[in-house]
Amino acid sequence: MTTHVERSSNIDIPLSHLEIAALEAVRRLEQVRIDAIRANDADTMAQILDEKFIYINNEGTIFDKRSYITAVRTHCLTYSRDLDLTQTDYRVDGDVVILVGLMLGHARLEREQHVYHHRNMRVWRERGSDWKLLAWQSSSL
Repeated sequence: MTTHVERSSNIDIPLSHLEIAALEAVRRLEQVRIDAIRANDADTMAQILDEKFIYINNEGTIFDKRSYITAVRTHCLTYSRDLDLTQTDYRVDGDVVILVGLMLGHARLEREQHVYHHRNMRVWRERGSDWKLLAWQSSSL
């Protein structure tokens, strides 16, 4: 049996019960991650990120897990409490969940203030019984 999950795009993709469970699990982890980002909580972020994590920011800077967590710990990258990641679309395919939306808010990177209003994609992958953030990319609108 398939169920339809409410979404913002015009495409209506039927999801199985397992896919709905995967999407809901990832959405819960996204909220934990957003809270950790707002608090600049590198320890929580480290638990959520996959060992093969890659992040490409809107300026094209590439971070792996180690460099991203180090940037947060050393305050080279500091997020403001207003940071938000929205979800406007998604795809679920087996052990992969892709969320698409906007990244909104403020951060400091190398002491320079950044205002975020970017298109954003996050790729989550199931690792055993856990979901981990594998990839994250932001693009200027």
